[in-house]
Amino acid sequence: MTIATPHDHRLRLGDGRQLGYTEYGAPDGRPVCYCHGFPSSRQEAGLLHQAARIEGIRLIAPDRPGYGRSSDRPGREIHDWPADLAELTERLGIDRFDLIGVSGGGPYALACLAALPARIGHCALICPLGPIYLAPVRRAMAPGVRASLSLARRLPGLTDRFYTGPVPALLAARPEVVARLRYRNAAAPDRAVLDRPEVTAALDRTIVDAMREGAHGARRDLSLYPRPWGFEPSHIDQPISLWHGDTDNTVPVAHAHWYARHLSGCRARIVHGEGHYSLPVRHGHRILKGLITVHD
Repeated sequence: MTIATPHDHRLRLGDGRQLGYTEYGAPDGRPVCYCHGFPSSRQEAGLLHQAARIEGIRLIAPDRPGYGRSSDRPGREIHDWPADLAELTERLGIDRFDLIGVSGGGPYALACLAALPARIGHCALICPLGPIYLAPVRRAMAPGVRASLSLARRLPGLTDRFYTGPVPALLAARPEVVARLRYRNAAAPDRAVLDRPEVTAALDRTIVDAMREGAHGARRDLSLYPRPWGFEPSHIDQPISLWHGDTDNTVPVAHAHWYARHLSGCRARIVHGEGHYSLPVRHGHRILKGLITVHD
């Protein structure tokens, strides 16, 4: 098995935009595409690099438009993402691949399942954000988050103003501001992994990357999540392994229960005593091994 150090790449898409991506794990391993969270970037997948190497997985992590090294795409929708991922994998010579969607990347992974069913084998969703455009799902969120999402839905211009000007530059220069908020809101299992310098450093890098081009991706995602996504999640019937911690304070476990009820191919694993960050850090091997086992 070939082992390599992760390297950043950029691909010019057919419409002229740049798509940034990084490959982790084993270069000649089973291809798995990674949909990063919010606000984040391709570098988030670095937390699974060692696990992917051990499990023989070629983990391909692209930046969504407006994040990291990817050009912005004004007016994009969640259901536009599959076309970018399809072009990337085709250019890499990959016909069929597996998929991971983490947190705010969950809706994007589901969009790919809806649009590219013949090209995706299995999908793992890790603490995925549910369809918060539905009132029962939105009500499961913490009151402060729920209020912010409602504000973004009703007054998108206000969100744009917050994520323009000095704010993105401040967050890019001082990621510890976000780190402090992350830690303050975290459950005990999450604080345990956030106390590990390498984990916090990796998450800080994703914030810097997410904000480097003016937070266009974050602004757009915040306006898209609370609106219909352009496809119906309950129509998806491909095999999905869903992993969620029962102490997750960021995306409530109620979202996992909604998916388990409405996705016919979904097998939910609610992991006791794990949170939003501790789950992928502590169980990355299990999650990746599950992608392999389902094919064996």
